[in-house]
Amino acid sequence: MSSGNPPWYEIDEDGELMVLEVPARLKSHPEVIRRGFELEPAYPCKIEPLYHIKILDTDTEEAAIFQRLSQLPDPRNHTIPGELTPPEAGHPLLITPSLTDFDALIGFNAPLSRALDMFLQLMEGIEFMHSLQIAHMDICLGNVVAAERDIGQRYPNVVPGRVYFIDFGSSLQLPLGPGLQRAITLPPSQYRLEYDITYFDPYSWDVYCAALMMQQALELYYRKRPPLIARLYNDWLKGKERGCTAVCHCRPTARRARQVLAGILWGVRVWERVKNALCSLKALRLPVLS
Repeated sequence: MSSGNPPWYEIDEDGELMVLEVPARLKSHPEVIRRGFELEPAYPCKIEPLYHIKILDTDTEEAAIFQRLSQLPDPRNHTIPGELTPPEAGHPLLITPSLTDFDALIGFNAPLSRALDMFLQLMEGIEFMHSLQIAHMDICLGNVVAAERDIGQRYPNVVPGRVYFIDFGSSLQLPLGPGLQRAITLPPSQYRLEYDITYFDPYSWDVYCAALMMQQALELYYRKRPPLIARLYNDWLKGKERGCTAVCHCRPTARRARQVLAGILWGVRVWERVKNALCSLKALRLPVLS
């Protein structure tokens, strides 16, 4: 790895890493100085807008992939809006808005349709990346964020209620698309495979991780008892791993997963409207004729 790549840590007088301290090298970065950023190590209680600054690893494809995705004005593109610092400004940084955690936006009292809508956006974004022969390779709750519905005009190009992907540090641009790409060695990621397998179809890996992410979010939202339709869909998405060394057929493609989920969401919305109508009729206390 190049000597200029992250992590950039400060070291105290005892030689210990100060992981919560903003690195002096970042504070002195030309773009940070030019923009007048006030840097904090975590999530300070300050007036928004807040931005994340990521120090990019030049040994990965993150800068190239983010630049490629950010230049595509497609409604299926769920890449977080952001800006790469210019090459002449020194080590590359990625500046993005600080948005809400994916699962926090669902809300504990929200209808199932809201959670399914966010999952549908998730699958739509994965399908879009796969259509460009890009695999994210590290899909998890920590790498998917969402814009609050009352976000207003705090961040340019951020759509209220929209789901966004972040952190493309493990992402890959692949030579072949879904259905053609053979298995590759899995890079490090937030989720672990439940099977003793080191090779995996990268597109199938994204779908598998999306299933684990959905399962985690549903269990948080529904306190360990997700609705049956959500559990059945999640089990289908997770698939039954058979250790495919070529193209994986253990679970659906992102496109098929998105299509099926769109149908489920339509049915759930119809049911919720009927249910609400019935509850409203029941609440009406009509006079009894004698």
